[in-house]
Amino acid sequence: MGLLVLDRKNWTRSGAVLAILLGLAACERAYNSVNRPQLALAPISSEERIASTRMRGEAPVPAFRPRHTAHLGRDPGPSQQLAAAQRPSGSLGGFLTSPNPPKLNMPQPGLDGPLGSFRAKLAALEAGTRSDPVVIVHLGDSHVASDSFTRGIRSRLQARFGDAGRGAVIPANAFKYAQAQSVSLSSSGPWQSSMSLKSGNGVYGLSGVRVESATSSAVMKLTADQPFDWAQVTVVTGPGQGQFDVIVDGHKQRFSANAPGQGAKSFRVDRGGKTLTISPAGGGKLSLLHWSTGKDGPGVRYVNFGQISATVSVTRRWNDQAIANDLAALKPDLIVYGFGTNEGYDDNVDPASYRDYVRGFLGKLKADAPQVDIMILGAADGLRRRGGKSCGNGWNQPPKLAALRDAMQGLAQEIDAGYWNWAQAMGGECSIDQWARSGLAAKDRVHLTSKGYDRSAEAFYQALVGPLDRPVVVADKR
Repeated sequence: MGLLVLDRKNWTRSGAVLAILLGLAACERAYNSVNRPQLALAPISSEERIASTRMRGEAPVPAFRPRHTAHLGRDPGPSQQLAAAQRPSGSLGGFLTSPNPPKLNMPQPGLDGPLGSFRAKLAALEAGTRSDPVVIVHLGDSHVASDSFTRGIRSRLQARFGDAGRGAVIPANAFKYAQAQSVSLSSSGPWQSSMSLKSGNGVYGLSGVRVESATSSAVMKLTADQPFDWAQVTVVTGPGQGQFDVIVDGHKQRFSANAPGQGAKSFRVDRGGKTLTISPAGGGKLSLLHWSTGKDGPGVRYVNFGQISATVSVTRRWNDQAIANDLAALKPDLIVYGFGTNEGYDDNVDPASYRDYVRGFLGKLKADAPQVDIMILGAADGLRRRGGKSCGNGWNQPPKLAALRDAMQGLAQEIDAGYWNWAQAMGGECSIDQWARSGLAAKDRVHLTSKGYDRSAEAFYQALVGPLDRPVVVADKR
């Protein structure tokens, strides 16, 4: 079964009281969960160091450890480069929805459950009774970083429910192999990039990256495939931050990021066009966290923020105020939690500690954005050469992958989140070996090919929009 639906429970470990406001407006039903527990993320101590490794037929980095962060300290290995650099052919592989898709399973009055608010908003889009966009923010690792998995989900949702624009993307040249569908990113002049994967210095938000310059000759440009109605840039604010210019199709506006205290702020330009350019304008640095374009009116916006080799531990380096600013600016209706692959390759990871940390992280997001629903992904199937249960041909299952999926399923039940088991949707244990033999997975048995990601995107799309009580197994190994 590809999608499991879990009953609502209170977040009992924090002792919080959950109040639900239910309302019906035409075909749209929305609820806001309030007073969710805000569990602080543990700070990174000065003793924590950056771990470095290369992938040799297995996951690229040491994964989550409850009391310190393990990160990649140098460029990804060959297998990772291959998977991250893959570009789809432009076709959605025949998996676009039919011209007359079935209507959504509308939540009934008084019916509560995972993704209920999100699904009601999609149904309202389809019925033509919702004027605001539905926004999804997908956080994760290399499956997300290069838009490999997420582009297919985005394309399907926008084809059915309307296109509200690209939404937020990372800055140009934030890291190697970074990709963003529907826009082209470029830069000239001196820019310095930083990743929360590798460095804890400075401010990071949900994008996990920062690209900065203090030189007026430094220029960064976004060119959209389709015209947009507005643009928005999110930058670090504080002492040492200066003025910067935002230019939309030749029309320039100047802003200042200087402030007494360190944080982040989003600056919006209500002007349409196809090009967005930014550049420092004196008085200090311009430190870009992400930038956005969008369309006015209804439709879907699907934002992907990921880092190659990342575990959820990278979120320890994210700034609380920057996270709150991002959630206020992006206004997500659904957050997809997509970490877990790299953690599953760490034989020393403790599933209970991992679950506790993820609970705290998602609790923080929910406290800052009470309107949001949450979907947790169980990691895709994966294999390696060294120890674990054999799948034949010298490939073995990392023992902690399944344990972490179980932990995430239990957490989803606890916090009333949706849960989708990617490995089951692929066909279950050892299925990725057949996927690799069929051209759906990379040779490393960790990442997928463009065809494999697109097949997985179809399964996840069906899980998002199909009836909650119907099993979904689309991404099988055939």
